[in-house]
Amino acid sequence: MILKGRRKIVTEFTSSDLENVENLIDFINSTIDVHEHNSMEIDYLIQYYRGIQPVLDREKSVREEINNKVVINNAQMITRNVIGYFLGNPIQYIQAGADKKLQIDELNKYVSYEDKSSTDKQIGEYQSICGTAYRIIYTDGALADEIPFEDNALDPRHTYVAYENNIGEKPVAGVSYFTILNNDGSIKGYKMYVYLEAGMYVFELDENKKLDLNTEINWLPYAIGGVPIIEYPNNQWRIGDWEMVLGLMDTINNFYSGRIDDIDQVVQSLLVFINADIDGETYDEMREKGVVLLKSKAGEQSKVDSITTNLDQNGMHSLAEELSALLTMLVGIPDRNNRAGGGGDTGQAVELRDGWADLEVVARNKEIVFKKSEKQTLRIILSILRNKLGFDLSLMDVDIKFTRNKNNNLLVKTQAYQNLLTTKTLSPEDCLTIVDLVSDVNEYISRGKTFWGEQFAGVQDNLNQVDVQKKDSEI
Repeated sequence: MILKGRRKIVTEFTSSDLENVENLIDFINSTIDVHEHNSMEIDYLIQYYRGIQPVLDREKSVREEINNKVVINNAQMITRNVIGYFLGNPIQYIQAGADKKLQIDELNKYVSYEDKSSTDKQIGEYQSICGTAYRIIYTDGALADEIPFEDNALDPRHTYVAYENNIGEKPVAGVSYFTILNNDGSIKGYKMYVYLEAGMYVFELDENKKLDLNTEINWLPYAIGGVPIIEYPNNQWRIGDWEMVLGLMDTINNFYSGRIDDIDQVVQSLLVFINADIDGETYDEMREKGVVLLKSKAGEQSKVDSITTNLDQNGMHSLAEELSALLTMLVGIPDRNNRAGGGGDTGQAVELRDGWADLEVVARNKEIVFKKSEKQTLRIILSILRNKLGFDLSLMDVDIKFTRNKNNNLLVKTQAYQNLLTTKTLSPEDCLTIVDLVSDVNEYISRGKTFWGEQFAGVQDNLNQVDVQKKDSEI
């Protein structure tokens, strides 16, 4: 299967157009086919990630009884490394302008209570595997708790978002559906939810997923500031992190399967009886007893030999390392084969040599796309909090911060920070930002000022020195 990313679903309808049932019917019937194609590809990628890969259907025409099927699940390894690095720490909301730190702290407590970081990880994994992912934000219903919103990731095989077919590409509707099963476990139909800005449609479909005027459709109005299903594409083309190297991963699986076949064929090598007439019954008896008895014909010597054709395992090892290095280079994750240890290079040299800098590039590219969707999520959350709890935060007051490990090259960063401070041309905030030492500069500066008081970053010493210089100039 050749995969080139998921298709973006667009429509000629606007969100207000879909408040008309006839338009809704046309919308579903015109978009569901594109989604079905995406869903088929997404299911293939999910099964591939789970280890159900083409090598399991491998066939051999010669010595078909020796047919090892080895799955080297590089797909799982790539997703684990990328998402662990990208979303290993929870996303934080920090103040972007006005002093609303207390409310932003409350916002972080609310999303932490709702385990948003766990949902973020689910979305990140779907992004990495499928090329796109979906989140839903909705108000509490019967199971209401202290926090007035809920946050869940949706299966991209059963979810899609449609956009206006114009330059703005505004989200028109989010669609999610679930299977309805018969008593024997077969699919009876589907229950579909269509979320608009003003409300939600709920109805049931048959197994063909086609909607008509005879379908019973229920309408539930709401006002939460937008379409509550938000798409999180992995990139512009909705391509997964390892989708473009499927062929290379299949080659690695076939390669290792062939190497194991070679070992088995040596152990189970074919025997050749030269100048000896051995029937099947005699051969079976010899195998059972472990003894070979041969009678030489007159003038001809009888012997037993084996047919062996061994692969050059040293050459195979070099090829295996080359394939592994090519894979890690293409997907942008660190390579363990460059050097196991030793050497005098450290810090930035190691990051560049072993591929950690490439992984940082991958994470930054994903971060830019993720943040765009995260703003839509934050807009819905703030709208719910504004209506339920009287929050006065706006999207302009909040910045989205992705936190990753800042301890690499710690000595170099602290030395650079100290050197920048001694120039007495930059503020501590600017110095921390330049050396990339912490994730939330404002938070660290605030705590530092509270703890150190007048001694903070040598500010008082600098002021005293300025006073002395002024007095000297006056004299």
